[in-house]
Amino acid sequence: MAKGSLVLIMALSASIAWTQEASKKYPWQFGNTNCTKLMTFCWYGSEDVSDPGVFAHGNRWVSQDKDEKSLEWVTEVRCVQALHLCILARNQKLLSSPDQSDTNIDLYYVKEWNEYQIRAVGENDFPPGKECEIDTLLLNRGEAGVSMLSVPGPAATTKNCLGIEKPKTVMYKLELAP
Repeated sequence: MAKGSLVLIMALSASIAWTQEASKKYPWQFGNTNCTKLMTFCWYGSEDVSDPGVFAHGNRWVSQDKDEKSLEWVTEVRCVQALHLCILARNQKLLSSPDQSDTNIDLYYVKEWNEYQIRAVGENDFPPGKECEIDTLLLNRGEAGVSMLSVPGPAATTKNCLGIEKPKTVMYKLELAP
C-alpha cells in the first residue's frame, strides 16, 4: 500500500508542476500578475481566465521611420477574444488648436488571436476595395508590445486619397505609459 501511495503522490506532484509550467511567465510580468509592473500592459490568456482579454495604454506612438513624427496620443487598447474585437481609444491635440483635444474610438476586427499575438484590422468608412489605407494592430505577448501598421489601401493612388497626404507604409509602436 505504501508503494501505491508513493506512486500516487509522485503523479500528483508531476501534475501540479506541469500545471504551473503550462502558464508561461514572461520577463515583463510583475510578480504573480499578468501585467507589467505599472499595469500598462496586461494579457489574460485562456489558461488564466474563461474570457481572455488584453489591455494596454500609452502616451505616444513612435515610428521606426525617422521622417515620421511621433503621434502624441493618449491611447488605451482593449481586445476581447469573445467579441473578436479590439477597441482603440485615443485623445489627441487638434492641429488647428493645440490647446484643445479630440477623443476618438476606433474598432479593429480580430483576424488572428493565439497565445502569442493578436492581429486586428481597423474598421473604416470606405466600401471594400476603396480604402485609402488599411490599419492593423499587432499585440505581442512575448514583448508586451502594441504596434500599428498602416499600409496603402487598394484606392491609395486615386484622387480622393491623394488629396491630403499620399498613403504610405508606416509602422508605429505604442510607448507604454510610465
